[in-house]
Amino acid sequence: MWRRNLYAVWLAQILSLTGFGFVLPFVPFYIQELGVTDPDQLRIWTGVLSSAPALSMAIMAPVWGLLADRFGKKPMLVRAMLFGAIVMALMSLARNVQTVLVLRVSQGLFTGTATAAGALVATGTPRDRLSYSLGFLSSANFMGVSLGPMIGGLTAEWLGYQTSFLIGACMPLISLFLVLIFVRETNVARVSGGPTAASTGTPAAGDSGHEDRRPDHRPGRRAGGKLPTFLTAGMAGLFALIMMLRFVRALPVPFLPLYVQELRGQLAGSASVTGLISAGRGAVTALSAVTIVRLGDRHPRLLLVGLMLAAGGLFSLPLFFVGTLPAFTLFILASTFFLGGVEPLVQADLSSRVSAERRGLLFGVQTSIANIGWFVAPMVGTFVSIRWGLAHVFLTLTGFLFITAATVVVLSMRRKREARDAY
Repeated sequence: MWRRNLYAVWLAQILSLTGFGFVLPFVPFYIQELGVTDPDQLRIWTGVLSSAPALSMAIMAPVWGLLADRFGKKPMLVRAMLFGAIVMALMSLARNVQTVLVLRVSQGLFTGTATAAGALVATGTPRDRLSYSLGFLSSANFMGVSLGPMIGGLTAEWLGYQTSFLIGACMPLISLFLVLIFVRETNVARVSGGPTAASTGTPAAGDSGHEDRRPDHRPGRRAGGKLPTFLTAGMAGLFALIMMLRFVRALPVPFLPLYVQELRGQLAGSASVTGLISAGRGAVTALSAVTIVRLGDRHPRLLLVGLMLAAGGLFSLPLFFVGTLPAFTLFILASTFFLGGVEPLVQADLSSRVSAERRGLLFGVQTSIANIGWFVAPMVGTFVSIRWGLAHVFLTLTGFLFITAATVVVLSMRRKREARDAY
């Protein structure tokens, strides 16, 4: 059943995020049609519209997580898809940028399909398959992110943004019916069968010597007891890492369409080109999520995270120096490949530390903390782009990637020291 759920949610996420991809990458172009044409104002509104759902989602994510643990993860996924369709349909009717801002805030309050899908899959997956399952699921996220902009960009060029948004709104509705029909919520304790790592106190098959060896069901983590203790040193370090990862992921995204427009020297045709680049980024991220991430079930996850962040930083460095669209595309795809599997590895490490009955709350808290990074990143990008230019956004990205890689090294060394002291 956990496999059937995984594949059904995977397909539903592809369709749902394809629909979102019809809309979100082209907001900087859409607001130009709504009358925002001054370059500085355009960059400010681009940053604000990208940050707005992050802040509202950070507020609501723990609430949805608690409700998921109480009423089930499947209803939360259905809710996120339904409201996603509604918000995208209403966005097609916007007549000014302020209306778009209200809808972006509403999107953060009521949607969040990736978080809901991750909580559902993590709850029903055996512990020794968490890296594989969450990595496979993240491939759906990025396949949807790649297909949506590619098709949506062409649709926007041919039919206009409003029609493109309406078509995109239909996709989460199809996903909703897939989830209702094919997904049956399960619990990892039933799926795993027999004595588990949680019940015996021994590490799961996928946990290496550098991973958490403590049982899942410790005091404070029981399904029927108090809320799980998330504020241990190890958990706090991983939460901080998630926030930094979301920051580096979100930093270049809002400004990619504007930089493509700058490199091309014209607005006409930039939507379809941006869509193709976004499609390529989604494709290489999906490839990373089903290849590199699988190593997390057999090797130390933090070591893999550090190596991938360092590689991503090396390949992002030339983005500042190249001045042609083909060279820019090549290096951003290479950097994206190595960054694609980072977050699923950290999510798997976090999930292995919490009982299945509390993973809805875990994903809610994780989303709130991660969205602090998402909220701050566009603001930093807006300041950098206005003060020094759009190309410096990508130089800033490189710097933060190396800082994040250094943070992973510190966490990994601390993990080894704790394991050695415990032994």
